[in-house]
Amino acid sequence: MEGKKIRWWLILVMLGIFLVGLGSIFCGYWWFLGKQARVLSGTARANFPYRDYSVEELNQLYPQYFNENVPTVRSPEVTYALFVAALKKGDFEEAVNCCFRAGDRAKTLEFLNGVKQKGMMDLMVGDITRDFKQDMMLDTMATYKYVGTLKGVLSTGFMDFRKSSDGIWYIESL
Repeated sequence: MEGKKIRWWLILVMLGIFLVGLGSIFCGYWWFLGKQARVLSGTARANFPYRDYSVEELNQLYPQYFNENVPTVRSPEVTYALFVAALKKGDFEEAVNCCFRAGDRAKTLEFLNGVKQKGMMDLMVGDITRDFKQDMMLDTMATYKYVGTLKGVLSTGFMDFRKSSDGIWYIESL
């Protein structure tokens, strides 16, 4: 009888050790899969023990805006000055090529030619050069305001700028 008790007790202990070992393997595997998902998403380090990045490290690795940490090569003020100088010369090609993104150039050139055909180019140049002031400046976007003429009445107009990955600020809208 004593031998059967020891045998049952030994079987239960072995079964308990087996279940604890099996549970440890499943828990470790579950932990590993969870950490690998975080590593693949870029929020944890790729080496063991796969620690999560801090908020500061994440902001450094993944800036909130794409061109946030790009140094400025040409400021919005310089872009604006180049644009106005080209408009005053009547060189729309230069005005569009220096100051607008490639995807916006054809549309803007068409707009400027339309303004010229209507005989309103002098009015437009006068408007965008009158009282030109910074309204908002962020890391990748800026807005400047000017006093424009709308149907003979003075009103505030806005010119938006965006910074490219090259550090050049381009006009986004007039």
